[in-house]
Amino acid sequence: MDDLSLSVVIAQIINFWIVFFIFYYFLWDKIVKIIEERKIQLTNLDNSDSVVKEKIEAAEKEAGEIVDISRTQALEIQNNADELSKKNTKQKLDEAEAKAKAIIEAANRDLEKERLWMIGEMKEKILNLSLKINSKVFDNKGNNKDFIEKEINSIKL
Repeated sequence: MDDLSLSVVIAQIINFWIVFFIFYYFLWDKIVKIIEERKIQLTNLDNSDSVVKEKIEAAEKEAGEIVDISRTQALEIQNNADELSKKNTKQKLDEAEAKAKAIIEAANRDLEKERLWMIGEMKEKILNLSLKINSKVFDNKGNNKDFIEKEINSIKL
């Protein structure tokens, strides 16, 4: 340390202060400004990270709500389809029942017509047979015809 003299130390101190003042005068504001901007960017980055997390959570929540709504709508559609199917089935059964009743009523009417026709035919045949028997037995067919017709008509079948 013999080489170290006071003039060198003073020169070094002066050089240091000159460099410091040049640095302070030309660069200090820029460096502070850059540091502040960087701090703001980091704060914004932290804030944007939390905003992104919030948006992701909101999107997941909305997606869950949409899925729940879709499930509810699907159940409603299924229930409506079941109800419509039941209505259609009941309507078809009612229509089939009505057709069956109409067929039965038509058959009953036809049977009644046939029965009345057969009764009429039977009465006519009985009358003819009675007249033939009467004519063979009594030879007077005109007098007994009115009597036989009256008796046949009084028979209820």
